[in-house]
Amino acid sequence: MRTKRTRRTRRIKVIFGFAIALIAGVVIWTSIDRTSADSNPAATSTETPTAVPTAASAATPDTKADTEPPQITGIKNLTVFIGDRVSYKTGVIVKDNHDTNVSLGVDTGGVNLKKVGVYTITYTAKDAAGNATQAEATVTVKVKPASPVNEDELDKLADTVLAKILTKDMTEVDKLWAIFKWTKYNIGYVDSSSHTDWRKGALQGFKQGTGDCFVYYATARKLMERSGFETQTVIRDKGRKSKHYWSLVKVEGVWYHFDTTPTIKKNTTFLLTDAELALFNKQFKNYYLYDKRKHPATPTKPLKERSKYLK
Repeated sequence: MRTKRTRRTRRIKVIFGFAIALIAGVVIWTSIDRTSADSNPAATSTETPTAVPTAASAATPDTKADTEPPQITGIKNLTVFIGDRVSYKTGVIVKDNHDTNVSLGVDTGGVNLKKVGVYTITYTAKDAAGNATQAEATVTVKVKPASPVNEDELDKLADTVLAKILTKDMTEVDKLWAIFKWTKYNIGYVDSSSHTDWRKGALQGFKQGTGDCFVYYATARKLMERSGFETQTVIRDKGRKSKHYWSLVKVEGVWYHFDTTPTIKKNTTFLLTDAELALFNKQFKNYYLYDKRKHPATPTKPLKERSKYLK
C-alpha cells in the first residue's frame, strides 16, 4: 500500500511540474513576440501616410489667362485754391474683368497746395495678374479771390447753364432732374470752401467746377431758384464732426430733400422723403441727422414721377 501511494504521489508531482513549465514557456514566448512587434515599426501599422499640402499646391486663382488691365474712370482735372484740402479719389472708379477689389493708388508727390501752379497727378491700378493701368490728371492751384460776389455775374452763369439743360415742355420733376444731374456731374469734389456765403459757394461751383458739399448745395440752389423753385437750406450740425449741406425743394406744392453731393449709391439723393432719409442714416450713420423742427415734413411716400430717373 505504501509503495502504490508513493508512486501515485510522484506521478502527480511530475504532471504538476510539467504543467507549470508549459505555462511558463507560453508566457515567455508571448512576451518575446510582443517585444519583437514593438521593435518593428512596419509591423505596427499598415496605413499609408497622408501627404500634407504645401503652399505651392494650394488652390490659387487662374491669373495666367488674365491679360486685360483694370479700367479707371471718373478722373477729372481739378482746380483748387491755395490751402485747400483735396479728395483725389472721390468719384474715381476702378473695374477689372477678373478681380473685384483692385486697389487704386494716387501719386500726388509733386503737388504743392500752398503754391500757385499746374501740377500732374498719376492714378495707378494693378490687378492680381500684374496687369497695370495708369492715368494722369492736372491740379491747378490758384489764389482764392477776395472780391465780393457779383450778383449779376452769378445770375448770368446760372442762366447760361439753365438755357442748355432745360426745355419748355419739361415738368417740375424733369427740370429738377436736369439740375440735379448737371450739378452732380459737372463739379469735382474737393474738401474746401468758405461756408460763410452760399453765393460764393455757387460762384465757385460755376467758375471753378470744384468744391465740397457746400458748393454742390449752393450751385444747385442757385439753379433751382433761378428756375422758379422755392428752397430751404438743411444742415447736418450734429451726429458727426463735420457739417453737411443740402436743400429742401418744393415740388408740386410739397417738400422733398435734394442733395447733389456725390454719394456711394448713384442718384439715391434725388427728391427724398423723410423716411428715405432715415433709411440712409441707418446705412451711413447719422449722414442726414438734422433738426427736423426747423423744416417742413415731406410726404410719407416717394414721388411717383421720380421713379423713371432712379433705374
